[in-house]
Order: sequence, then structure tokens, then C-alpha cells
Amino acid sequence: MQAIGTLERAVGRLEQDVARLVAAPPPSSPSSGEPDMDVDGARAALRSLDELIADLKGRTIG
Repeated sequence: MQAIGTLERAVGRLEQDVARLVAAPPPSSPSSGEPDMDVDGARAALRSLDELIADLKGRTIG
């Protein structure tokens, strides 16, 4: 269960990072060398991680 808690906290931090990046103003020059973030892809990945955590919890409890 400790590993699941650690995973939950890490996913929570990732969710906060994605939210911050989405809310941040775009860089002034589009050729800054930074790739654009795939917001939909990031959110889908986080949902997938949340589902994995729920599945792991179900296996641990049940």
C-alpha cells in the first residue's frame, strides 16, 4: 500500500505540473527549442495512471 500511496502522490504532482503548464502563457518565440506539450495526451496518460492506481487498490483490498 505504501508504493500505491507514493504513486498517487507522484501522479498528483504530475497533474499539478500539467495544469501549471497549460495555464502558463506561451513562450514569446515559437522557435524556443521547447516542444509544444500535447495537453490531450498528457491528460489521457494521467487518466490512465489514475485507473491503474484504482485497479491496484482493488487488487490490494480485495
